[in-house]
Amino acid sequence: MVMHPPKCRQQHLTRLGVDNAAGLHDAGRPFLTEAAMAKLFSSQVAERVTSLALQLFGGVGYTKDYPVEKLYRNAKVGQIYEGTSNMQLQTIAKQIMQRT
Repeated sequence: MVMHPPKCRQQHLTRLGVDNAAGLHDAGRPFLTEAAMAKLFSSQVAERVTSLALQLFGGVGYTKDYPVEKLYRNAKVGQIYEGTSNMQLQTIAKQIMQRT
């Protein structure tokens, strides 16, 4: 599948965010805000990209005959189950408020 340039940039930014948080962790520096930002952005990008892929498949994309259905389901669950987006936003806001 050919990726649209904005989607490729979003995936690249996701990797940079995760690498930044991991680098801070490895250096023994505070990384909670950066990790929450990376997780929030990653889950949003995963949902957007898999949603686009699902749309490209049309109605058959929702069937279990194609792996895109499972990829979309997993991306959506990542937003809800593994630390909801709202929890990530709250973490980011608290950390920013503590810095000021």
